[in-house]
Amino acid sequence: MSIFFQHIFSSGKSKFALGRSRGFTLIELLVVSAIIVIITMVLLLRQSRFDSSTILRSLAYSVALSVRQTQVYGTSVLGSNNSGAVSYASAYGLYFSATTPSSYVLFADFNNNGVYDSAEETVKIFSLNTGYVISEVCTKLSGGSNRCTGADDSSGMRTITSLNILFKRPNPDAVFTTDINGESYISGYIQVRSGDGTTRSVVITSPGQISVQAPGTLP
Repeated sequence: MSIFFQHIFSSGKSKFALGRSRGFTLIELLVVSAIIVIITMVLLLRQSRFDSSTILRSLAYSVALSVRQTQVYGTSVLGSNNSGAVSYASAYGLYFSATTPSSYVLFADFNNNGVYDSAEETVKIFSLNTGYVISEVCTKLSGGSNRCTGADDSSGMRTITSLNILFKRPNPDAVFTTDINGESYISGYIQVRSGDGTTRSVVITSPGQISVQAPGTLP
């Protein structure tokens, strides 16, 4: 009897050991590999989108900070190089142009005409990261209509090609000038776009308030 039970136990152990030593099949390996590849692709895609969103957010706040910097220059006494001599401009501004969507200029308005004229007025040039552009520059009339360099234009005609945002001592208020003379604007905004089409806008109002909009939203 004891020999019989020993035979059963030894047989069971051998089968159990055989089951434990059994490896993965080819199909199981392919399924696991496919799952790993899919998870990796999803993580890489999300990481890429996260990086793009982070850079876009950083650029939008950099534009906002450059507006604030210009406001500080405009309300303080800052000397700038004017043809080799230090001059004190009555106003400082930012110049945005549809022809240079990857950069914009901080300038000193030496001749007090309210617009950026030449390289002699340049204080600093701001450049955007590769793959990111200023896709739209707009101003708003008191009646609510937009004057823009792109599709947000109320008339759909892209009525302006550039925008100057000025701050003139001693007031912190913003003054907007465009290609169109004789118009008065109550606000303006600069829209930054990433390579995937996501946008963020920096809004500046006449009283000098500066804010950054949520991604994909218009002021």
